Amino acid sequence: MIPLYTTAGVPLVYADDDCRALFSSTGQIVAWFEQELLYAPNGRYLGWAEHGWVYDRNGQPALFAENAQGGPARPSLSLSAGNATPRTRWAQLPVRWPKPQPRPARRRKVTSWSPVSGLAYFAQ
Repeated sequence: MIPLYTTAGVPLVYADDDCRALFSSTGQIVAWFEQELLYAPNGRYLGWAEHGWVYDRNGQPALFAENAQGGPARPSLSLSAGNATPRTRWAQLPVRWPKPQPRPARRRKVTSWSPVSGLAYFAQ
């Protein structure tokens, strides 16, 4: 699992090794990928991923992986807070995802942090 960090450097969600979905620290699916596009479990468009960054609908970086390239200055990483434990049971991926919501035209990437970093990202 690949941890993704908030603007505070705290691990929030985890991508599976094939980058098909994002999971909470309790193992629940919070989002899924269709290529680089990211959707909520109900099919609502959330943003996209590129070069280790997860962008919101407005093109602002909201989450990042340790190996993210470019983007705004990153905080120090808190490697212990919010980590999933080795006993975390990861939810099974569904055979079919819901029909994805049409995405708006992709915005230009912005170098300032998104105001919806953290759990608010998944409610946007």
